[in-house]
Amino acid sequence: MVTPLLIRPCTPAELPALVGLLDEEFIFSKGRGVSLAKRLPTALYEGNCPNILLACRGDEIAACIVIKRFDWITPERNWRGAMIGLVYTRPAERGQGLASQLLRATEEKLRADGTAFAVLWTAQPDFYHRLGWTSSDRGVFGTYASAGGTTASCNPADVDAIETLRLRNPGAYTPRGTAGYRTLPLPAERLELRLSPGRTAYAIFGVQADRAYVYEFGGEPSAYAVLWQDICAVPHTVHINARRGNAAHQWLVSVPGIVWRDQALAMWLPLAEPACARHFSDWYVPYLDRI
Repeated sequence: MVTPLLIRPCTPAELPALVGLLDEEFIFSKGRGVSLAKRLPTALYEGNCPNILLACRGDEIAACIVIKRFDWITPERNWRGAMIGLVYTRPAERGQGLASQLLRATEEKLRADGTAFAVLWTAQPDFYHRLGWTSSDRGVFGTYASAGGTTASCNPADVDAIETLRLRNPGAYTPRGTAGYRTLPLPAERLELRLSPGRTAYAIFGVQADRAYVYEFGGEPSAYAVLWQDICAVPHTVHINARRGNAAHQWLVSVPGIVWRDQALAMWLPLAEPACARHFSDWYVPYLDRI
């Protein structure tokens, strides 16, 4: 007899076991290090348990989905949004539609509490298209082979200094607290926050062995060159995540040798406020804010 399935929020007592399942799936089985609990401090913590949905058979976790709520502030108005991530099903439970059930339950939960829209990032869009999600991504991805060199002696940055620069001309953005600056996107093993010598620009990038992953440039574009010099000083390969057409992208396209391609990861779902869908083609959530 198959134990009935129950979809419910995660309890704080269950969170360590859930993190263990997710780490085995997304981290350790792929030869990576650093637990997801440390990588995603704004999502996998006890205070967010009401937004972590489990599909359980008795006391056993069969599947899960993680929601990260956020405020999306645009020049026109503020929106209540939700990011979706870490959609996981135990191997023995796969092929039974548990992920679809969790996504439907998540959609109902978010519609009921007035969330305007949801967003996720995936390399498997067909599955989500069938559930009503639409693809729209302003992101571009660049790859650069670096010969190394000397550093420009940029300074380690503090969070307050970066936030001051980030919010000068933000366009659409989500507020980012101290915990947000501890986010460590896969596959990076450490996060670097740098300020230009004149403290007029910043860069945020991750490092894994001989690779660097640029997540964000901000501040005065005239200072990007020294930040770029620091980023390229050691790694052999630099990967760049940027929003098409913003100041950082406009500066980076002038750097010889960067090979660019469009991203195709972001998917959106209008919820309590369907009118927000007309903005999806213009919105871009930076990597450090994602789940």
